[in-house]
Amino acid sequence: MGSPERPLADRIEVAAPAFAALAARAAGLLPGPVRRRVLLAAFDRARDAFNRGDFEVVFALFASDVEYGPPPPLHDGGPLHGRAAVFDFWRHVLATYDENTIENLSLEQAAAGKIVRRARLHHRSSASGAELDYVIVQSTELHAGRVTRQINV
Repeated sequence: MGSPERPLADRIEVAAPAFAALAARAAGLLPGPVRRRVLLAAFDRARDAFNRGDFEVVFALFASDVEYGPPPPLHDGGPLHGRAAVFDFWRHVLATYDENTIENLSLEQAAAGKIVRRARLHHRSSASGAELDYVIVQSTELHAGRVTRQINV
């Protein structure tokens, strides 16, 4: 799932997630405008990793016991529990659709440790011709620099 073309920040996040979580905690202490730029940059890096199919980077800061609500067009069940379940879900999406992209539309820090993002996702299977295009509102909760809950509606 990894990519040899990973940017340095992504390589560090995957190789040293505890260090990356510490940096995420420190970012929460920055002044508002600086914190916003750091958040935007982090979500842009996640977008880039998602678009190249590098889910190891996308989910590097997910807690091992994360609660995750997949995008409704891809999942009609309840939330998934655990980082391994999140990886399994997205591996299945990669096996179903060979083109998966995300575009960040907006990002707001709703409260300390809670981020809300609007994003457009597109999935396409060249084998079947199936396509999905939709917008999600994603609520992400962090504790100690780790994603403990992420729900997509």
